[in-house]
Amino acid sequence: MRRNFRDYTIKRTCTKEYKDYHSYMKYLSEDLKHRCAYCNLLDTQITTPYEADHFIPEDVFKDEWPELRTLYANLVYSCKKCNNAKSNQYEGDITKRELKNELFYEPEQTDYGTVFYRGDDGGIYSDDEKGRDMITRLKLYRPIHNLAWICEKTKLTLEKLSTQIKEVGKESERGRLLCEAKEELQAYYDNCIAVFMANYNNNKFSL
Repeated sequence: MRRNFRDYTIKRTCTKEYKDYHSYMKYLSEDLKHRCAYCNLLDTQITTPYEADHFIPEDVFKDEWPELRTLYANLVYSCKKCNNAKSNQYEGDITKRELKNELFYEPEQTDYGTVFYRGDDGGIYSDDEKGRDMITRLKLYRPIHNLAWICEKTKLTLEKLSTQIKEVGKESERGRLLCEAKEELQAYYDNCIAVFMANYNNNKFSL
């Protein structure tokens, strides 16, 4: 079964100009819905700070087009794993001064929801040739991305159960059954998030 990869569109709203590209982080976070533009990981799921990826890498533009270092349109909100995986990969002609990197779809110009989808296992897939190449280049095939999705969906289910319990009451028969289900799911979630956090935040883990 195909599941949505991303159900929102990105619209850049920042009109300010800063000398330090790190100053854009607040705007990147808001404009990209607090999610990594590449793997869609919610920034509140981890404690490792998010980073500003240069869509056209600095190694490419530093001599020909140095303004790209602080150009908001060239910055992408990215989790550390995706930023490290993308690194300085680039294909194109920088002398044309176009905000294009032929190896990757630009997250604002292309709706990633039409390129990628999730499987029942939480894995990231694509029927698009360039999309499949991006999965390889960004290492979106790693189990850590499956686990991140499973943790997020499990947490949402726990929140829904809490709402249902509140509506029917803990003492009702249905409420007691819901409480039991929530208790079991909570234990499952606690284990999942512990494994996820340990693998994501510790470079010695390679999941």
